[in-house]
Amino acid sequence: MEWIRARIETTSVGVEAVTGVLLSHGVSGMEIVDSQERARYFADTTRTWDYADESLLVADSDCAYVVFYTTKDAEGERFLKSVADALANLQAEYEGLDIGTLALYTESADDETWLHEWKKHFKPLRIGRVVVVPKWEDFSPVDEDIIFKIDPGAAFGTGQHQTTQLCINAVQEWCRAGDRVLDVGCGSGILSIISLLLGASFVCAIDVDPAGAVAATKNNAKLNPVDIGLLNVMSGDVLTDEETRKNVGYDYDVVVANIVADVIIPLVPFVGGFAKKGGIFIASGIIDDRLKEVLETFESHGMSIIGQGNLDGWNCVAGRVNGHA
Repeated sequence: MEWIRARIETTSVGVEAVTGVLLSHGVSGMEIVDSQERARYFADTTRTWDYADESLLVADSDCAYVVFYTTKDAEGERFLKSVADALANLQAEYEGLDIGTLALYTESADDETWLHEWKKHFKPLRIGRVVVVPKWEDFSPVDEDIIFKIDPGAAFGTGQHQTTQLCINAVQEWCRAGDRVLDVGCGSGILSIISLLLGASFVCAIDVDPAGAVAATKNNAKLNPVDIGLLNVMSGDVLTDEETRKNVGYDYDVVVANIVADVIIPLVPFVGGFAKKGGIFIASGIIDDRLKEVLETFESHGMSIIGQGNLDGWNCVAGRVNGHA
């Protein structure tokens, strides 16, 4: 079968929005080429290398690319047209935020390229004590390292984006052994599984995607030394469906949501019903321009701000729930 390699030009900030468009179109594998991310990674890890080319420590530009593949036929052409239309709408939606040109470039690719070329860009990534490791890579833990194995082909998140890194750091700080954890918008289950690796006694992972996210979370869980019986993966919308909220339950020690401000803000009023008094709510995926609004929403619903993190214009906020809503 013949394939088309498609490349979307964006920025480091725009990667999340672009991948969101592709996920909504059912893309099951992506490659993110981001020189700023590469430079940050090598700058953070130079002490662990005997030698590192200094050129790797410098970002070529703010330009980033999201690469994916589709079939080289009439159906593939229709698919690319649909993606292009969605990208045009995205420019208007993110007016005022530099998400790049969103130009869509295409070229022919063979089966071997589609199956293997993208894998070379996924390498072990250290985030605090947690090391995110693609399933095909071997990695020897050091001291108290927590190894989290992932199948990046699941495409619902690889741990590389700033929002996920912030959230992983926050989960390490606030999740304790024995905690009950609720992961709203679980995607590929990164935060859910890491919580179990940290010693959580139970995790409820929920996502609006009834198939992709649920399957990705379960598949990634199988790659790691966790008790699957402690992980409840379900689909539903806690914002609009009361029955879903009942099924999620309550008395969670930690509630985590790595989404976007437009979902976090309406979610806040429900958090008091999910979390126990004194529980922790961790929210990530918040751009600088929306941070003040999120903080005000936390405080207006009785949450005291106990932690904040920022990485390249993205923010993570941790709040303590003072009582049930």
